[in-house]
Amino acid sequence: MKTLVATVLLVAALALDGCSKEPQETVMYPADVGAKTDLFEVVAPNQLQLAPGVRFSVVKGHQGQSSGIVLLRQNGDIGGYMECGCIGATTGTCTTTNDNPNHPSCDGGCTDSEGNARGCMLFGPIVGPPKDPLKIRLMARPKK
Repeated sequence: MKTLVATVLLVAALALDGCSKEPQETVMYPADVGAKTDLFEVVAPNQLQLAPGVRFSVVKGHQGQSSGIVLLRQNGDIGGYMECGCIGATTGTCTTTNDNPNHPSCDGGCTDSEGNARGCMLFGPIVGPPKDPLKIRLMARPKK
């Protein structure tokens, strides 16, 4: 009987441990200039043109700054998430600027591990926003 109870407790502990796993990493790729959806068009590596009636909200991004962009449909539903950042940057100051309500853009810059300066660019879109912005990983598109 003690063996059965111990086995049940072990199985229950393993099952509960499976529920407490950390959220999966969210991989985001650079937005393609010229890409167009019903919500936006990417007009530059760091700038969007929103469709009429679409709004956006600046939110905390993976760097802990205001680098995230939540796209809001005309009815207020969330339409997607984008992020300002750099690939392979060790330091960065990328933020979303919202001085024009129809053209959210990325501002700032990054420095990689070799000391090369790079401009910030848009990544995404993903369905979102992610549950944990700190789990975002910005990556270059895989070569075809």
